[in-house]
Amino acid sequence: MEQTTRITKEEIPFEKLEKAGIKKDFVDRMESQELKDFLNGFRSAKLYTINAKINDEQYQIPTKIRLQKEEDGSVKVKVHPIQRLHIPDEYLGHKFTKEEKTALLEDKHLGKTIEMTNQKGEKDNYYLSLDPKTNELIPLRSKHIRVPEKIKGASLSEEQKQQLAAGKKIHLDGMTGKNGKKFSASLQVDAANRSINFSGFKQEKEKEKEQKPEKKRGTKQKVG
Repeated sequence: MEQTTRITKEEIPFEKLEKAGIKKDFVDRMESQELKDFLNGFRSAKLYTINAKINDEQYQIPTKIRLQKEEDGSVKVKVHPIQRLHIPDEYLGHKFTKEEKTALLEDKHLGKTIEMTNQKGEKDNYYLSLDPKTNELIPLRSKHIRVPEKIKGASLSEEQKQQLAAGKKIHLDGMTGKNGKKFSASLQVDAANRSINFSGFKQEKEKEKEQKPEKKRGTKQKVG
């Protein structure tokens, strides 16, 4: 049985999106997981150009879009345009230290979990990242990320799993790419994309094959 989403594809307000300049077939170009996330109310992975009127002037603005289901069952489209890069002093009840602001600006990820209060007044532990496309701060409840036993075929130690779950960056060797080759990389929870981020890729050298003894100069190879 297929897993259901908060919003069905048929509930998407295509007419409103088309008036804003987004053609109806945009969902057909989404990958399976991307569409599932979108129908669950998360921001789109891609930027879409919409028509906007500001001070009686028409503009085309790149933005991420998000679906939101209202209490009456209707579905609205929320837009998230590119913002000026800025870390506020406080966000969802958490006051940032200088070190935390630096981590977000330089790494795009806070590097740890923190307690924050959502709009309903509920406290929970969150990861926090900057959306690299819109510069928005994106919180993600820590319970939504489950650290697997293996990533790309490479096993994680208990310490690595604990560090990754805590939002810290770890280094992992022995992963296997789609091309079948081994590689290493740094891994960290990415709240903006609700996934584990890979950075600092490094191709691993293949183990040296058993070398055959070299022929000495001046000798001839025997033919069996």
